[in-house]
Amino acid sequence: MAFRPLIFGVLFIAVFVMIILSLIWVDKSHPIRQPDPLAPTAPANSAQPGQ
Repeated sequence: MAFRPLIFGVLFIAVFVMIILSLIWVDKSHPIRQPDPLAPTAPANSAQPGQ
């Protein structure tokens, strides 16, 4: 009985299906990198240059 090729074939198909489902699962409408709302920001410089 050739169980090893059967197991490898089933595993290959399972990985292939998981890759396809993961690509479909990703929502492309939202940006991947969003700024962190709690990240510290540089203070705004209110002085005009040259004064």
